[in-house]
Amino acid sequence: MFETQIGPTGKVLGYMRPETAQGMFVNFKRLLEFNGGRMPFAAAQIGTAFRNEIAPRSGLLRVREFPLAEIEHFLNPMDKSHAKFSTVANYSLSLLHRDNQTGEDIPVQMTAGFSVQLVNRFQCFS
Repeated sequence: MFETQIGPTGKVLGYMRPETAQGMFVNFKRLLEFNGGRMPFAAAQIGTAFRNEIAPRSGLLRVREFPLAEIEHFLNPMDKSHAKFSTVANYSLSLLHRDNQTGEDIPVQMTAGFSVQLVNRFQCFS
């Protein structure tokens, strides 16, 4: 497993198994072909991870088993449009602004369309 930062500040640590973290990117060309060569698209995978650890009691080793899941959204950073976005643009969302992700988690209500305008204005994900 390897360490990664979660959130805009990078203060929250998370861990991913290498198999999960690499699979989407290694198979990107095939995933793009499955989507007819069009972006944006998303892919998800679920897998079981096994880790050996030193047992505190009866045996030397014990195996921990737990499920991991990952969803990756792929888009062209130069063209973030989506043909069906207008169908969800007016949905109200409860979002955490990157400045509010400090542990207090104060959500802000805004429409999906407004949130995309903010992202495009500040180019947060470019």
